[in-house]
Amino acid sequence: MTGPTADGDRPNPFSLPVFDLGAAGYTAQEYFFGGTATSYAPEPATTLGPDGRWTMKASRTASFKTRMLVLRPSDPKKFSGTVWVSWLNVTAGFEIGDFTRESLRDGDATVYVSAQKAGLDGVPGAEGNGLRKWDPERYGSLFHPGDDFSYDIFTKAALLVGRDRGKLPVDPMAGFDVKQVFGTGASQSAFRLTSYLDGVQPLTRALDGALLIANFGRAAAFQTATGTDAADEAFSRPPVRIRADLGIPTILVSTETEAESVYPARQPDTATFRFWEIAGAAHAGGGPDTIGDVVKLFTRDGLKLPTGSLGSTSGAVGATAAPNSLDWQPVVATAGVDLTRWASGGPPPPALPRIAIEGNPPRIERDADGNALGGIRMPDLEVPVATYSGTVPGASLMASLFGTMSPFPPSRLAALYPDRQTYLTAYDHAVDKAVTAGYFLARDAPSIKAAATANATALFPDH
Repeated sequence: MTGPTADGDRPNPFSLPVFDLGAAGYTAQEYFFGGTATSYAPEPATTLGPDGRWTMKASRTASFKTRMLVLRPSDPKKFSGTVWVSWLNVTAGFEIGDFTRESLRDGDATVYVSAQKAGLDGVPGAEGNGLRKWDPERYGSLFHPGDDFSYDIFTKAALLVGRDRGKLPVDPMAGFDVKQVFGTGASQSAFRLTSYLDGVQPLTRALDGALLIANFGRAAAFQTATGTDAADEAFSRPPVRIRADLGIPTILVSTETEAESVYPARQPDTATFRFWEIAGAAHAGGGPDTIGDVVKLFTRDGLKLPTGSLGSTSGAVGATAAPNSLDWQPVVATAGVDLTRWASGGPPPPALPRIAIEGNPPRIERDADGNALGGIRMPDLEVPVATYSGTVPGASLMASLFGTMSPFPPSRLAALYPDRQTYLTAYDHAVDKAVTAGYFLARDAPSIKAAATANATALFPDH
């Protein structure tokens, strides 16, 4: 372990959040770590079946050197004791963090881990987004033996910031008293965390809990052939559950985009597992803060999108629809708070209804306006002004990640809400209902209501 790193050709580390960390009382420092990583293979009698009960063994070894970006409170007294180890997502051909501001409110630390090869080397057509070419002065010494070794690299990162890390010559946690370490990741990173939980966590016990976001019920490979697309490979196999005997609290937060894909692997809530499924939400949707942060990061860091990547397909929606902007981050924030409490011996999170699905192949059931039935009911679905979909009909999977939103015509709005106040009263009640049901935090309710009040002016301009 070495660091913190100094400025290289650029003044900031890659994927540094764009919002003001100092104003939130936080410090960001980057560290390099390396050594020998291990890959994993199934034991001879093990089938990597859909129940996730996999028995793995160490396979090959290889040298590596990669990095972690550590966000922690500037004042040690304000540290909560919780560390989130975040698997950086490389779907777009470069590393994307979760851009969360939520953990900054509670004194948690977040550690972004460059666990995959694409993060260091980029992808064909956008090699300049890889760390080593993006800033050769800072990252030129890093090297990665391949994604087969990503699971052990993630383990090593978790142990280096954990409560049993001992007295390190270079401590990325600056001597902070760590109580618990959680793994987290979204989308492609959730694929890899599913494999990690099912096959590696039972061997390492490196995590005290896990929060997976927007997984399609898939797991990544442990051994990937050269030239194989990781996502295509994952979707070529049946959906996979989180193993039921994992023994650490785990929450999977899913959106409508993934619902039909996850459905064959739906699993019941247990003493250590919760599955939260958000009706109307799109995989790559989000509120203005999330979208704005992404735009600012692209501008600041001069990132290029390779052809066919996630971000280059956001316009693939119909003429009467826009990308789905339903903000489901308040549910993720609630899940994070609940997981922390749960792992500390507190009460479990609520068991919440799933999206209504029927038929073969499975299809989401919808109301007369086209909105999904069942699931976690966002105020935007309880008091709708549009049809929200988690997919784009007829589009590729990548293009579908942004979903669609089709505003109701004025006649439908008038039939539902005679005036602006009728709408706002109903919306505020829906927010209070979400708090009572346990998927919104009470502290978030005022800002959610305020956003609805601001939007109502455009919806009801004559009132």
